[in-house]
Amino acid sequence: MRVVIVGGRTRADYLMSALAESANTVVIINDDRRFCEYLSSRHEGTVVWGDGTKLSVLEEADVAGFDAIIALTGFDACNLAICQIAKKFLGIRLQLCIVSNPENTAIFRQLGVTVAISATAALTQTIRSAMELPDGRPENALQTTATNTEDFNFDDDDLDENASSTLRSLWGSWHRAGKD
Repeated sequence: MRVVIVGGRTRADYLMSALAESANTVVIINDDRRFCEYLSSRHEGTVVWGDGTKLSVLEEADVAGFDAIIALTGFDACNLAICQIAKKFLGIRLQLCIVSNPENTAIFRQLGVTVAISATAALTQTIRSAMELPDGRPENALQTTATNTEDFNFDDDDLDENASSTLRSLWGSWHRAGKD
């Protein structure tokens, strides 16, 4: 599996480590030069300094045909642009991104993004589940939420078996990253 991660800080750092176990190639693109230097000193994967919303930067990073792209910028519009560029111009079949506004998960899915994940929606669901537990043990709610892919508009009926397996692998890494 070949994965490119665009943007992010702590999440990108963690995902680079987590995916190193299961991915053949991990490339990170980030627009913060010092953070790129930090990542390069800490990880074996390729780190590219640049604006991942630009096709030219993605092409220079040589990520065309990768299996997945993960957009982690703090801006929903940027993450959508990254995913759409990756799908349309680079042939990256799986696009995953975070969204700040939970309402954007459905919109992004309608616009062709494979998975849009809202930490706010996950947190809300975890809190609701914890409040409903008779024993008040929130760790049970977290486990339930972390395995419920319906909350993130994931529909693997649209994917072949190989793509579904790749996405499930990424999904597991994503939740390991989200538990910090």
